[in-house]
Amino acid sequence: MPAVTVLVNTYNRKEYLERVLVAYARQSFRDFELVVADDGSDDGTPEVVERVRRELPYPVGYVSHGRQGHRRAKTLNMGIRLGTAPYVLFTDCDCLPRADLLAVHMAKREPRRLLLGGYLRLSQQFSSTVEVDKARRGDYERALTPKALWSLRREHAKIAIYLALRGKRPHNMGLNYSMWRGDLLAVNGYDENFQGWGKADGDVRDRLRALGVLPKTAWAEAIVFHLWHPPHPTKFQFVDGERTRNVLYARRPVRPPRCLNGLEKLPGWEEEARALEALLARASSS
Repeated sequence: MPAVTVLVNTYNRKEYLERVLVAYARQSFRDFELVVADDGSDDGTPEVVERVRRELPYPVGYVSHGRQGHRRAKTLNMGIRLGTAPYVLFTDCDCLPRADLLAVHMAKREPRRLLLGGYLRLSQQFSSTVEVDKARRGDYERALTPKALWSLRREHAKIAIYLALRGKRPHNMGLNYSMWRGDLLAVNGYDENFQGWGKADGDVRDRLRALGVLPKTAWAEAIVFHLWHPPHPTKFQFVDGERTRNVLYARRPVRPPRCLNGLEKLPGWEEEARALEALLARASSS
């Protein structure tokens, strides 16, 4: 059994995914598996995974489902089920890891902690230069200039203050955070009532907090490099012009730590889903 599962979320970004897969071959910490959780891509992503996995020094799993719109929570739950390691790192198909990413996450992990890593956004121009061979060599790491590192350290300090004040922040960005699999199972994984963009990661964070699993920051040490890409058009779909489905659901008055519509379908999940649809119908008609 590997020590950690790297869970990579993807949808129709096969070119970036290939770069990410070869970049993980550079990890100084080698005891890991990688699972690609595909939200129904139709751009040849499965063929890319099958081709690239043959040259990789680590095992690669793949899960997908028929396209049903943006179903990231469902897709990640499928990936969680396929993974076998006791520790899980969540990331995205457009995030290239620093060579010590896994080593830092494994060194900084603690019982009952949600570990938050940082990210450096690459410019459009720089991203266009990161070809597969350069990703394989890790050339993108030269973007971590002293100025960029200072910015990451400043953000790390801000997050540490948030944590000390026990505020609702920080946000656990889905592109770089990790936790123990047991804690993930305790909250029943991602809530699949979240469909579309936003709030699903924060929901996991809040439900973990309710069980005493608190965030911890490694923002300036566990680093990924986020490749530039234009936003997907579905990111701007709204209900009633301003309130997304996920915002309305995130504001529900009762949020049990163990969600009903998650890794397991617990009693009452269908009634909860119907109540959400009724809420959305009222919001869209008001």
